[in-house]
Amino acid sequence: MNFKEISTEEAQKHPEYGFGGGLYLVYVVAIIWCLHSAYIVFLDADYELVLFYGYENFTMADFTSFLQLGLTLPFLYLAPRLNPVMPSVAVSLFSVNWMIWFTFGMISPRAVPVAIVVSLVSAFMIIYIMRSTRVNVTYRNRVPRSEER
Repeated sequence: MNFKEISTEEAQKHPEYGFGGGLYLVYVVAIIWCLHSAYIVFLDADYELVLFYGYENFTMADFTSFLQLGLTLPFLYLAPRLNPVMPSVAVSLFSVNWMIWFTFGMISPRAVPVAIVVSLVSAFMIIYIMRSTRVNVTYRNRVPRSEER
């Protein structure tokens, strides 16, 4: 998609400006991932959820869950503050999260369905952040070139 740079004032007047729309969905998914990871790291003492996914290496599950928690927190902080680095940070963080789940899906056959779902959700989130008019107007101050402003 080809974009045209606009001023901050023009961006703030644009109807797509602000934290809303599809970003709410991405934000909710990120919160769920954080809660999921925090549960595995801090509350799943018997590793019931980890075993349900088919993983037997508990140390690796703890490490990757802690990593996922740490990777999601910057997005949760930057997105509602309309910080201009959010899209770049989010794409890189969600890409790493995607690869973690994809790898787990390759390691354990029982984890394949969950890994597929998480991979599809991650791909949607990454594509949304890269191509969304709302994200581009709000965080990057640019609009699709086809849009006359």
